[in-house]
Amino acid sequence: MFSQLRMREEQALLAQDYALEQAEEKGLERGKLLAFLDLVRQHLLTVEVASEQLGMSVAEFEALL
Repeated sequence: MFSQLRMREEQALLAQDYALEQAEEKGLERGKLLAFLDLVRQHLLTVEVASEQLGMSVAEFEALL
């Protein structure tokens, strides 16, 4: 059970790293992206507004959460 949980956590981190790399390749600044992610996680901003401001789809942004 513990090893499966650990494996899922590692996969999630790898997916997030990949998504961040893809966003950076599109020209998004890492700091700006992380700030929007933080605002969404705090429920101060919707995913839709954040993704629009960053010029990405909702699905792309959600992959970063």
